Amino acid sequence: METMSLASLEEEIYLRGLTGYIVAKRIFDGYKNIAIITYPDRVCSSLSSSLVSSLISKQGYRDKIAKIYLYDDNKLNDIAKDIVKNNFDSVFIAYGGEQKISYVSEITKKTILALKNAGYKNSLLIHVRIWIATKQLSEILNDEIREYLKSLKEIRVFTADLQNKLFIFHKVKIDNEIKLEKYAEEKITDEHVELLKKSVPPK
Repeated sequence: METMSLASLEEEIYLRGLTGYIVAKRIFDGYKNIAIITYPDRVCSSLSSSLVSSLISKQGYRDKIAKIYLYDDNKLNDIAKDIVKNNFDSVFIAYGGEQKISYVSEITKKTILALKNAGYKNSLLIHVRIWIATKQLSEILNDEIREYLKSLKEIRVFTADLQNKLFIFHKVKIDNEIKLEKYAEEKITDEHVELLKKSVPPK
């Protein structure tokens, strides 16, 4: 039986507007050429649009500030090849809005393998719902993926500390175990905290 979110669709979309604004302020630090792979549902699409708008407010309005790709099993290898062709310096994976946790873990693994097979070598940025769905990547971390992720320039993730009203931004270090190194934090509002508490991904 699926766990249903306590938040309405309207609240889920508004939440992604708030989250995208805060996340883009920090997770894209130092990156100029950004690809976002998102799931083609209403909530993930809302987040992706908000990420781009926040990025523009920070870096300025210009051509080709980012490119959004919609996840598609049949097109995933082509998406990865296009990312390599365009030499994006970072790829943000944004899954988990309306999808079951097990499915988010499954498609995250497929996405990382597609990037590996296409020869992507730059940085990978991960949404917190992916971090949770994959049990901090441990659920998908076979030898092949471990060695690939270790070879990337950088891996980043953001997490939430709702008690202290913070989004925390980390660099992910992978060796024998997975470690997080905090590099930034952003305060979030009481309203944002309450919406995050209400928003529950389906099981």
